[in-house]
Amino acid sequence: MAGFFKEPTLRDGRVLGLKYTGREDFEPSLEFFRSLPVEERLYLRRDVTKREIVEERIAEIEKDLATGIVAVVDERIVGDALLFVMPHGWSRHTGEVRLLVDPDYRGHGLGTILAREIFILAVKKDLKKLESCVMETQEGAKRMLERLGFVQEGVLEGFVNDLKGREHDLILMGMKL
Repeated sequence: MAGFFKEPTLRDGRVLGLKYTGREDFEPSLEFFRSLPVEERLYLRRDVTKREIVEERIAEIEKDLATGIVAVVDERIVGDALLFVMPHGWSRHTGEVRLLVDPDYRGHGLGTILAREIFILAVKKDLKKLESCVMETQEGAKRMLERLGFVQEGVLEGFVNDLKGREHDLILMGMKL
């Protein structure tokens, strides 16, 4: 598999390629995000089914505000991880982790593989802490973050709305590196 920096094997024996997200991943990323179950997309920070939002995401990567990694099988994205870092200010030592895995690839170690690569990036960027946020209804995502070593650091009541406009508590998860 050309262009991949790593070709890990999942617990079920499937091999995938990992590559850093770039402009060439615009259409495959859009297709991946649109393939996620609607009920899961409701809880995403941004509506990544919209072309302009994926364009913003790619622009953040190109401006070095974020580093993305995609997991690819048969030329199709099946996992997406993003490390977002503020270049200035009081939280420049902290990275925000965003992680999505195709439902058909959950439970096979892909989330852990992507998280490990994000951790490696965070150390290379000399970050001291990682954070991730989930809505209170995202119990599976919260459990996955806890398995990776994140702990709940706070709850902001009624702080966010899902894509249908329903209010939710935001759970702040953190991890020291």
